[in-house]
Amino acid sequence: MKPEDLYTLYRERQSDRRFADRTVPQEVLERILHNALLAPSATNQQPWSIVAVSEPEVAQRVGQAVIKGVTNMNKFALEAPVHLLIVAERGRWVARMGSRVMKVDYRPIDLGILVAHIVLAAQAEGVGSCILGWINDTAVRKELGIPDKRQVVLDILIGYSKQPTREKKRKSPEEVIHWNKW
Repeated sequence: MKPEDLYTLYRERQSDRRFADRTVPQEVLERILHNALLAPSATNQQPWSIVAVSEPEVAQRVGQAVIKGVTNMNKFALEAPVHLLIVAERGRWVARMGSRVMKVDYRPIDLGILVAHIVLAAQAEGVGSCILGWINDTAVRKELGIPDKRQVVLDILIGYSKQPTREKKRKSPEEVIHWNKW
């Protein structure tokens, strides 16, 4: 792969909130998920499960559960053809011990790496995505039969985007990159 191909992928990936009325083929979803599972994690604990919802009736119910009592700003979740629910798992004892010693819970970092792999794989497949963190965990768990001791931390909406690629508004490198000292 040429570096520029990867950098183009970075530039083109965006949070899509309008999706075409088009099914994402199962084989595309499987490629996205199977390759995203190659994401690294602290002590290889892989502290995640993913509930992939692509059946239209179930996706509609999940969209309703996601926004139930939370906020109207995420109503577009009702239109998403696919929901990838990211479930945080309890880390293995070595990871929990390392977190106590280092005073850093690595699971959110690991989940972030997984999610980045998912949305970039989706973009590579020509599929749009939007990461939702403001969701109704209780309603989603109930709708999908996810055990009470699990936490649904994110919903990644997946579908073919109806939105043009937008220009990114980011801080300048000079504001956030410090070379060799603060």
